[in-house]
Amino acid sequence: MAESKNFKERRLNEITLSRYIKFLGYKKASKDFKCSEASCKSWRYGYRQPSIAQAKQIIKVTEGRLNYESIYGSIFEILEG
Repeated sequence: MAESKNFKERRLNEITLSRYIKFLGYKKASKDFKCSEASCKSWRYGYRQPSIAQAKQIIKVTEGRLNYESIYGSIFEILEG
């Protein structure tokens, strides 16, 4: 099978919880995720991570745009680190 010369491999930018909170803003994110603005700030800057229950809420609210890896990081990074 011949490859097309015009073919470009495209990679989607993975969205992370931090980027998503930055996009929404603290007020909207805290309302959507049912938590405080302070919690959203700590999640955005990596001081804390959401609990499993909070992560489930985030995944549900974002309709799967965020998943466990986008919240906690890649499993490969976790295993290597």
